[in-house]
Amino acid sequence: MNRASQVQARILNSAKEEFLRYGYKEASLRRIVKAVGLTTGAIYTYFKGKQALFDAVVAPVTEYVETLFSQMSKSYYTDECVLSPITYEKTIEDLTQIYEFIYEHFDLFRILLLGSDGSAHADFIHVLVNHEVDHTLAYLERLKLEKPQTMVMDVSVIHTISEGYINALLEPIRHNTKKDGALKALPFIVSFYTGGWLSVLGKGC
Repeated sequence: MNRASQVQARILNSAKEEFLRYGYKEASLRRIVKAVGLTTGAIYTYFKGKQALFDAVVAPVTEYVETLFSQMSKSYYTDECVLSPITYEKTIEDLTQIYEFIYEHFDLFRILLLGSDGSAHADFIHVLVNHEVDHTLAYLERLKLEKPQTMVMDVSVIHTISEGYINALLEPIRHNTKKDGALKALPFIVSFYTGGWLSVLGKGC
């Protein structure tokens, strides 16, 4: 790693701690660069400003999380048909993988959930919710081709369900819950939401 890369890495580490403690709005570039022994002007050699720095800090999450959710969702269907029914076991398996990713990047998730107001990522939760809505609709469309009697659901209802689901999964981050505690609570959350879908759609859907 050359000197420029080393300095950039130090800036990113200092920025992560700053955003974690103060959030985007109250974060100070002066404090960030002071912690690594630079002047405020020097940071612009590496980043265009606070938003660009924030983007770089949270990139490991923002650049992959939608891909992860997409991979999980699309394991249930193709363009033509349903591949896998909704089951308790598969949902547990998928969400355990998601929690592995969350806890690998726990501080960044806390920054995005609790400290992103004022930044370009302030809608992080809504991005995830809309993503879940899109894939739920896609799944139901394929299911209806195979089972025409499938209940037609209003998009606003699916959005409400998805928002509750995503927020329930993210609560351990808000409350700084240890990984073991989050995994312990997961079966109840899965039972609640999976049971609800199976009640509406019927088993085997």
